[in-house]
Amino acid sequence: MRHQGLLPGAIAVVTLIAGAAFASPAVAATAAAPHNPLLKYVLSQGDDDDQGDDPALSALCQSYAGDTHVYRSIAPNLDVISGDTVVPVGSQTGCYAAQNETSVAVNPENPRNLVAGSNDYRVFNDREQRNDSSGWAYTSFDGGRTWKNVQLPGLTYETGATGALSDMDGAGDPVLAFGPHNTVYYANIAFSRLNDGSALVVSVSHNGGLTWGQPSIVQIDGAAADGTPTDTDYFNDKNWIAVDPHTGQVYLTWSRFTYDDSGDYLESPIMLKTSVDQGRTWSSARRVSPTTTDFSGGLTAFAQGSNPQVAADGTLYVAYESSVCATLACTGASDHDETVVATSHDHGRTWTNALIGQNFDYPLNADIGDDALTGENFRINSYPQLTIDPVTQHLYVVWSDDRNGQYDSSGASVQTDGTAFIAGSGDGRHWSDVTAAEPGGDVFFPAVAANAGRVAVTYYTRSYDPSGIDLDYAYTTVDRTGQHSPQHRITTASENPDVQFVGVGAVSGQTLQGEFIGDYSAVALGADGVLHPVWTDFRGRPGVDTPHQTVDTQAIRLR
Repeated sequence: MRHQGLLPGAIAVVTLIAGAAFASPAVAATAAAPHNPLLKYVLSQGDDDDQGDDPALSALCQSYAGDTHVYRSIAPNLDVISGDTVVPVGSQTGCYAAQNETSVAVNPENPRNLVAGSNDYRVFNDREQRNDSSGWAYTSFDGGRTWKNVQLPGLTYETGATGALSDMDGAGDPVLAFGPHNTVYYANIAFSRLNDGSALVVSVSHNGGLTWGQPSIVQIDGAAADGTPTDTDYFNDKNWIAVDPHTGQVYLTWSRFTYDDSGDYLESPIMLKTSVDQGRTWSSARRVSPTTTDFSGGLTAFAQGSNPQVAADGTLYVAYESSVCATLACTGASDHDETVVATSHDHGRTWTNALIGQNFDYPLNADIGDDALTGENFRINSYPQLTIDPVTQHLYVVWSDDRNGQYDSSGASVQTDGTAFIAGSGDGRHWSDVTAAEPGGDVFFPAVAANAGRVAVTYYTRSYDPSGIDLDYAYTTVDRTGQHSPQHRITTASENPDVQFVGVGAVSGQTLQGEFIGDYSAVALGADGVLHPVWTDFRGRPGVDTPHQTVDTQAIRLR
C-alpha cells in the first residue's frame, strides 16, 4: 500500500446509526493475512505498555548510575516531575522511575492553569513485585513555571483501588480535558497484568487539578464488582475524552477489542459513552465506526486511536484511524488505512464518517512485533489528533505516516522518513487537501492545538540527528492554507530514547533497549497565545538525577 499517494480530491462520506450491538462471530474477520497495516497492528496488540521486567536484563539507565551530568542543563525546557522514586527491583534497578505518554489541557477560563498527565511508574506494586503505571496529574497555576504532582486516588491496586478496580494493576492512556468552571476530567484505562480485566475510568477535579475524587467506572470487562476475575471477550483500549464547553456534557471514546470464544480477533470499533452529571454516571455505549453486519465494502470496524472534540454549538467530532477494505478479510490490492473524522449533531446517536486521507503506516519490525522507525526499538503508530479552535471553530486533524519512506521493489522498508500531515475543515464535512505540517526528518507522534487563528503542530523528529537514534521535540505553526512555518526546535539537545524498557528481540534474540516511550505526545494553546508542549524526555534532570524517561514542557509565546 506504499507510495500510492492520497485519494484524489473529494472526501468520501459514510453515514450510519450508532448502537451498542456487536457483530456476530458468523461475520467475523479472521484476517489471517490482512493487507492493510492497521489490521495487522491491532491483531498484535495486548495490554497497554505491557513491558516485561526481566532482572536478567540490564536497562541502559543502569549504566548512568551516579552520573547526573550526562546532559547539560535542559533550560528553558522544564521537568514537571517531583517526588520521583528509584526502581528497587528488575531490569531498571537503581534507575529513576519512568514517566511517558503525555497529555495536557489548559483551562479555558484561566490560561495560567494547566493540567498534564502521563503513565507514571513511580509506585511499587507488591502483587507484581515491580513498579507499574499508576496515574498521576501534574498541575500548574502559574503558566507552567511550577507544577504540583498529585496521585489519582483509587485507580489501581497499588493506589488503593477497591471493588472491581482492585483487580487492576496498571493505568495507561492518560488523557485530560477541561470543562466549565475549573472542572478537569482525567481518563485512563486500567488493566490487570494477571488476567484479562480492563476498565475505562474517569477521575474529576473541581478545583483546576489540585485535588481529585475517586474514579468513576465508565466501562469494565473481565472483573466482577468485588474484583474477582471473570471471563471476557473484550479489551478496552485507547480512550480519549472531550467536554462540551457550554453544557459540560462529557464524551469518552475508545477502541473495544472484540474476540470470539477461541480468542480470535473480530473487530475493534470506536465506541462512545457520555455523562451529563460531571462523570458520576454514564450512558450506554454507542458505536462511532460502522458495524461489520451486512458489510459490503468500505469503512470497517477495524479501528484504533480515537480523539473526540466538541464545538461551541454542541457538534461532536471524533477522529480515528480505520481500514477501508473490499471485504472483511482486508486482503485486496486496494485495501488501505484511512484517517477518519466522524460527526454527530445529536450527542452521538447518529454519525457521518468523513474519509480525510489515506494513511501509510510505518513498517512492521518483526523483532519487536510492532511498527517502528528504522534503527529504533519503540513502537509507534499513525493515530490522528484533532483540535477545534475555540474562537474560529475551525477543525484541524494531524497524523504522521511513512509514505515518504524508502521501500525496495518487494515493498520491504529500507529507511523510514515519517512526515506529519494536517487537514482543516469549517464544518467536519468539507476538508482541505492534506498537506505536510513540517519540513521532514523522520517525524512521529504529532499533536495539534489552535486558538484565535493560531495553529501549532508539535512532534518528535530525528532531523537533528539523521544518522543516529537520538530524538528532539519541535513545532511548526500552520496557516489556514496548510502551509507550515520553518521548524522550531524545542529540546535543547538531541536525546537517546533507549534509556528504559529493555527486552529481547523475537527474531534476533538480541537485547533491545528502549522498547516503549508511550504512544503519543501532547500540546495545548491558551487564550493568551502561549503554547504548552508536553513530551516524554530522556535526559532526566541534569545535576539532580540520571537520564531516564520523564515529562518535560516549555511555555512558548506564539508570534
